Amino acid sequence: MPFIAENELERALAKAVRNPASAPDFYRLLLQTDLLVLGSVEGQENAQEEFTPSAGSRFKLVPGQKDGSQFLPVFSSLARMQEYVKEESKFLRINGRALLDLTRGAPVILNPASEYGKALTADEITILLDGAMPDGTPRVIIGEADFPVALRDALIAVFRTHPDITAAWMIQVTFADRAQEPHPLVGIATPGDWPSLIMAMQEAAENAAPGLVFDVQRVDRHNPAGMTGALLQTAPFYERGAAGPTLN
Repeated sequence: MPFIAENELERALAKAVRNPASAPDFYRLLLQTDLLVLGSVEGQENAQEEFTPSAGSRFKLVPGQKDGSQFLPVFSSLARMQEYVKEESKFLRINGRALLDLTRGAPVILNPASEYGKALTADEITILLDGAMPDGTPRVIIGEADFPVALRDALIAVFRTHPDITAAWMIQVTFADRAQEPHPLVGIATPGDWPSLIMAMQEAAENAAPGLVFDVQRVDRHNPAGMTGALLQTAPFYERGAAGPTLN
């Protein structure tokens, strides 16, 4: 049957599937929205009304199987869960961030039986929650979740006040003199005042993500230099005039 979005998260998911540049909105809502997961809380198996688990509660979640491996099925609405489960089942409603934090280390599939779903590996979930790889592995950012969210949001707020900035990109790199310290590299297309922009970025980043180190490079599409080529291989996380922030 045709997919009919039940809520804002599902509308964002469908939009991100059709247009990956809109993925940041989906990930933001994924963490903010309540999700459904099959299972129960020990001692509350027969609960009929909403309750708040106490500290130390033991959750009994029901895994799924795909290609011989287990994953945790989660759902963005009751309709999506009913596409997956054909009989009456116990389920919990938990905030997305809290649920992903609770189940760290487990791969997750959102809406596994739906036309619109999303698989998340354990590493992707860690990046989504923390903004960094757990083992510090240096690599170019290629997935929608592989970015420091606090930095992205802080920089977008700065860029919106600078009409001369046309676009910005973000990758993660390791420089030879800092071989064990991968950092975000932000590329910015702008003909504007560079020193004042850098100061504004540094202040915003320090307020949003204290201690986070990142590098910045001006991007000239016509005269590529430095890491411009690598930056331009990714989709911009900010474009002036776009409907909203974008990220590869």
